[in-house]
Parts: sequence; structure tokens; C-alpha cells
Amino acid sequence: MKHAKTICRHLRVAAIFLALLISLSAPSSQVWAAEFGTGLYILGYQSAMAGYQPDPGFYLRNDLYVYQGNATIIPFSKRVEVDLRSRLITDIIGGTYVTPLEIFGAHYALGMIWSSATNSFLKGKLAVDTRFPLLNRLLTRSEEGEYTGVSDLVVTPINLGWHLGQFDLMAFGNFYAPVGSYNSNRRLNTGLNRWAVEPNLAVTWLQPKYGQEVSLSMGWTANFQNPATQYTTGQEFHLEYYLGQHLPKGFALGLAGYIYNQMTADTGSGASLGAFHGQTIALGPCLSFNSKIGSHAIGVNARYYNEVKVHNRFDGQAFFLTLSLGL
Repeated sequence: MKHAKTICRHLRVAAIFLALLISLSAPSSQVWAAEFGTGLYILGYQSAMAGYQPDPGFYLRNDLYVYQGNATIIPFSKRVEVDLRSRLITDIIGGTYVTPLEIFGAHYALGMIWSSATNSFLKGKLAVDTRFPLLNRLLTRSEEGEYTGVSDLVVTPINLGWHLGQFDLMAFGNFYAPVGSYNSNRRLNTGLNRWAVEPNLAVTWLQPKYGQEVSLSMGWTANFQNPATQYTTGQEFHLEYYLGQHLPKGFALGLAGYIYNQMTADTGSGASLGAFHGQTIALGPCLSFNSKIGSHAIGVNARYYNEVKVHNRFDGQAFFLTLSLGL
């Protein structure tokens, strides 16, 4: 009973802390949306143990990412698309090398992420007057499309990880290189054709005796212009969070989510919609398992996100299945 009360107290404190951070970073009324209605960073990529850096060694990670959503109006390459239903299936492969080198008391690591994606949509355009079914069927137009290719490259040249008692902290920077498949005359692409830099900070608090965990990961994406469309997406802030309970035999169960907020306006001659207001909030369940096979660490993480507050971006659901292996 005493242990149960202690667990409840820790969870209440963590929940209050998390709610405060979410409220402070919640989207405001002065925000804009990105070109293509999406950013280079895949929201939801970080969840449980986001701030924990493992022991020195080489680690592989593979994510199956599935997203399906709708959008009323989105700026696409040199045009505007309306009434979109989109599905994205991506296989994301990442490699990280944690070196024995220490800098400011932290282990230095570096990594790279690349992926292949299948992007598809079904677009419908409704007739102006739906009181006449026959006329509506004649005027309603739907288009299907699908394209498969490689996505943009993410390089992490600096990743510093600290172990501070019950807290783990990571500071790292991402560079996005526009090597993904892109053609401004094509409706669907798997690359966004823009460079970007992104500083990130992640922290994990884990109560060692009772197993409660709170993890937060924050990033700021500074985008450069898409030269094919003369469209410069504004600077973007994203916050991912996880609140969970570690269980026996390596399992953990919790609530994961993310918040997206574009902090500055889109600019350039291609930004035909001007200050395009956009934001995203999502949450859902997360189940993870961590263990070892011999001396090799293994991990499995499944999570589902439902976007509950979205403006002028794709509005839908996302699913991740993450496999990790230490070599």
C-alpha cells in the first residue's frame, strides 16, 4: 500500500510537470503552416527514454512509420491542392555510434538517418451544389496517385549525453540534406527539397525504485528556401512527451504525444497562401520492451498517435513500430 501511494504521488508530480510544459509550448494564435503541410522532422520519432544515451558502441534502429490524414487546403509545388486524403508509409533506418570520448562530462556520439517512403493520396473535389445527386456525380472529380522513393538524409554530427542520477540528458543537432526524390512538376514526392538545421534537447527522468518515467524531447527546425518553388518554410518548434510506468521483465506502458508549432511566417514568392495558420497536438498509447541477447541490447517500441487539434496541416493518425539493436 505504501509503495502504491508513493507511485501515485510520483505520477501526479510528473503529470503536473508535463501539463505545465505542454501549456507553455501549446500552439498560439500567431502561427503558420509549412510547405506541403509537413516538416522535415517526423513528429513522434522520440518517445520513451528519449533523453537516454546508451553505453559506448554502435546501435541500429529501424522504424516502420504509417501516417494517414486529411487536409482541406495545402500549398504544394507551385500550386495549391484542396480536399486531400493522404497516406504515407516510411521505412526509417538509423545508425548511431556512441564513442568512448567524453566532452564536458558527456559521451560524444554521432549518427545518420535515411528512409524510403511510399506517398499516396486520393483527392476529391465536390460539386458546388449537392442538392442534385446526378449533377454532383458528374462534377465530382477524384484523383489517385502514388509515388515511392528515397527521403531526405538526416545527419547528426554532434550528440552529447549525460547521466545525472535519476536524470538523463541529451543535446544534439540535426542537419537535413535534400537528397530525397523530388520534382516540382510532380504531385507526389518523397523529399521536400530544402536544407534545414535543427538543435534538439531531450531529457528523461526515471524513478529507479518504482519505475515511473517522464521523457521530453524538444527541437527547433530552421528551414532554408526550396529553390524550385521559391518557398521558405518558417521556423518550427516541436515537443514530444512520454509519461509511463516500467513493468517487470523489461516492459513499459505509457502515454506518448507531440506538439507542433510553427513560430515564424512562410515567405518567398511561392508562398501564395501567405500567413497560413497551422498547428498540431497529438497523443496516444505507447508500449515498449527492452532486454538483452547476450551482450547486445534490443528494444521494441509500438506507439499510436491521434491528432486532436490541427489547423491547416494534415489531420490524422500515425503509427510507429521501432526495433533497435546494439552491436
